[in-house]
Amino acid sequence: MIKSIRHLAAAAVFGAAAAFMALRFGGADVRALKAKVDELEQERTRLVEYARRLTASRRVAQVDVLDQRTIEPGRSVTTLRWQEIGHDGSLGVPQTVDVFGTTAYFEAMVIKFEHDRVGKAEPGRTESLALFRRIFGDQQEPTGGFKLPDAANPTTAAAKEEDPIGNMLWTRFWDFIEDRRIAEQFGVRIAQLEAPAVPVRPGQTWQITLDAAGGLNIQKVTETRQPSPRPAEGLSAN
Repeated sequence: MIKSIRHLAAAAVFGAAAAFMALRFGGADVRALKAKVDELEQERTRLVEYARRLTASRRVAQVDVLDQRTIEPGRSVTTLRWQEIGHDGSLGVPQTVDVFGTTAYFEAMVIKFEHDRVGKAEPGRTESLALFRRIFGDQQEPTGGFKLPDAANPTTAAAKEEDPIGNMLWTRFWDFIEDRRIAEQFGVRIAQLEAPAVPVRPGQTWQITLDAAGGLNIQKVTETRQPSPRPAEGLSAN
């Protein structure tokens, strides 16, 4: 009842204000003011959406730490399950990866676009792009790491047919790095390799995200306590 009275009171106040404006300023002035208010509201909505796009991020990969074992003093092998995540949130083909060491690096080619293009949702440049290349550990050379196949990325094969802009950008990736003028022509702010890394233990699940106007981030999302790393049986380092 009280709420209804408040609504009626508010409606009465609004009606009185509208009547006063009509008498004070005239119908044409009221319409002009309303048009201005509508314009400002549309601008506010546009700015809010612009800011939302710039601050957005999405999950791009999940890493489960399956095992960790010592193969000789000062040398370990860590087993990971790697899955990339599509735009629709679906997990890609799982890849079982062995790396040497207890810290894992996840290397990707990353393209970041000019902020204004991201904010305005320009086709093909609504968010940064990342293409993962390989995974390696802190006790091995990067070139000796696990090279990720195209099948591990649920968007790679589709991109070649469904996203011609994205596919074209990847073919020019090294040009963007070498020649700033070419990068500017395509609205690219930064093109570089990124390899976020974290120390890992069995039982952990890590999530890699990509900022729409930035780069890659990695964060632990779950952890189940596991026994200390075990020595490998009959395994020697290659």
